[in-house]
Parts: sequence; C-alpha cells; structure tokens
Amino acid sequence: MGLTGFADLPLHEGHVPPWLFSRMVNLTSLLIRLMHDEYGVKGTIRLFSNPIFFQSFNNIIGMDWDSSGSTTVTTAALKEALGSMDIGIKVVGGKGEHALKVPDELRELERSFNISSEELITASRLVAKVDNVALQDGHRLYHHSMIIGDDGTWAIIQQGLNPETKYARRYHWWMETSFINNPHEGIVGVKNDHALNTVSSISERARSTIIDIVNQDPVKVNRDLLRVKSMVRGYGNKSILSYISGSDYEPPSYYNPRLNIIVNRGLGVSEEALRRARGVSSFKDLLLVKGMGPSTMLALALIAQLIYDMPVDWTDPVNLDPRRFAFALGGKDGSPYPISKEIYDTVLDLLNRIVDNISKDSGLKPYLKHIAKVAKKLNLPVDLVKPTY
Repeated sequence: MGLTGFADLPLHEGHVPPWLFSRMVNLTSLLIRLMHDEYGVKGTIRLFSNPIFFQSFNNIIGMDWDSSGSTTVTTAALKEALGSMDIGIKVVGGKGEHALKVPDELRELERSFNISSEELITASRLVAKVDNVALQDGHRLYHHSMIIGDDGTWAIIQQGLNPETKYARRYHWWMETSFINNPHEGIVGVKNDHALNTVSSISERARSTIIDIVNQDPVKVNRDLLRVKSMVRGYGNKSILSYISGSDYEPPSYYNPRLNIIVNRGLGVSEEALRRARGVSSFKDLLLVKGMGPSTMLALALIAQLIYDMPVDWTDPVNLDPRRFAFALGGKDGSPYPISKEIYDTVLDLLNRIVDNISKDSGLKPYLKHIAKVAKKLNLPVDLVKPTY
C-alpha cells in the first residue's frame, strides 16, 4: 500500500450534537451493509485498517476532516452501528476508560465469535506498547479500538495526543503484521523531525543488541548508562538528537519528546523491569514485560547506539490527504460547508432504499460502480477545505 502525505489532526474541544451523531450512526450502518455485501467480513475490516479509507469514511459521515475527533467519533459511530447489526463484525474499546475495557469486551465476544480472546488481548497489549514505548514520538495514547470479525480477523485504530502541540496522531494496524518491524498500515498526524522508532527495519540490529543488553548483569547496564549520560552532558545544551543523527540541525521548539529533555531531567532505567526482562529472547516479549516503559526503552536504545554502535532509527514514520470526501455532506464545523439536515436525511433515505433492494435488483451494483467512476473524475476544489478549530 503506497501511502504519501500527511493530515494535521488538531485537538478539538467541541462535541458532535445528538442530531448529527444519530445520523452518522444510521449512515454508517447503511455503508457497512454495502461494504459487507461487497467485501465480506475480512475485506470490510481490512479497509478500516487503511488510514486513507478511514479518513475518507470519516469525511463522508460528516465529521471534520482534520479533527482529532475523526478517530474517536468515527470509531464510536462504528461501534454503535455494528452493535445492532448481525454481520459478524464488532468494535471493542474506545476513548479513555473505554480503552481499558478491551479485555473484558473480548472475553464477552468470545461467547458468540470464533475467536481466542486471550490471543487478541495479547495483540491489543502489544500494539499499545509499540506505539507508547517502542515508538516515542511525543504522543501519549488515549484511544484504543479493535475491530473484530467472527472469523478472528482484526484491525486496531489507536490515537495519541501531544499535550504541548495540541495535535493528535492516529496509528493503524492490520492483523498481518510482524509487530516489531515496520508494523503500521499507516500513521496519520503532523510529521516531526525526530522520533525514537525501534520498530523500524533500520533498528533491526539495535533491537537484537537491546535484547543482549537486558540479559546482561544490571551492574553493567547501569555502567553503560552512566557512559551515555556522560556523553549527553559533554554535548552541552545542544540537542542530543543532533549528535545522534550526525546533523547540526536543532529540532523545532514545539517538538519536545523525552529525547529532547534528557539533559534537564536525566535518564534512567527501571531496575525492576530489567530484572523481569532477564531471559527474554525476543523484542516482542521484551515489550510485554511489566514495567518496560518509555524511559527504560529510551535508555536501552541510546546504549545500543552510543555504546555498541548499533544504529537506531530516529525518523518520524508519520505518513497522508483525502479531503475530497469532505464534500459528501460537509463538516460538523462547516468545512468545506455546513451540514444540512435535509440533505443528510435525503441521502439516508436513498441509501436505505438501495440497501433494501440491492439483492433484488441486479442493476444497482453496476450503477453504483458507474457513479463511483464519475465521482473520481470530479474536479473538486479541495483548497476550500480549511482547517477547523
């Protein structure tokens, strides 16, 4: 899948009015029925693992094209719509405390779906650990949703927030992933200059070195860490990132992940996490070790690079732009134009009739495909789709 570009997702503090959210759920239900009829369970879930499709779907149902709510509202509409549909697809998790309910929801879903809840719980934990620990880009996760098929198919959509820049970043996962080697289907957000990316293919040798490090005597690990701190202090007030990347470039002031504040706050490892990690043989198992957090992973990555000369990838992997779909019904905050209840209801009525008759009328599918081809040729003024705040 070739994904290019990126989409800004600023934090929006507003909410979707009930009259609009209920329509979003209804339209989502109709679109899902059409998708399921065309692509089946696995194909439908696979589409939502694609960040461009997800964002386009979000635009079609009327959510702001650039808002952090693109993730939370769209997955909430999906969860509610699929909750009342019997097509073998459900959504678990959500924003904030709802993300913590994923294990319980999966165990409950196992009663009706042919799935292994414990395997899916492990996948859920691992994906969260990758985007919070193995990839450190300044965004703290606050949303985690898993789309599950009754055949065991899954995709994960989660989102993090950078409290300083007030921007969100969305991470897309598909079940056919290695978890630790270029695992994302795509990442939507504002591209920054640096990020600790231990799950990049560039970091492969560093990952092996990190496993060797955690299996050493903790005394030696701390001794290596002292050498790293000495190197950082010796670099003065300049960013350690400039030293690591071999460049004199200073990261912009608004980007302030842990890597940029090493000198001021110090660098440390969790002794307890190191003890628990003794004996692990894979990076995936290391991420699942209790207490293996961002600070310890950062220290291990710096030791691997600065002491053992094993390159770590410091490139921000964010990649995306599907603004044309914002013209379907408009946007909640008026970009490119305000949503009309009358037009929304007309679309719902038309799609209802299509869904009801598509299995009876053999000409409907070809007609819809013809409309899709016509739509691709439309020269829509995407420059009218302005940032919404």
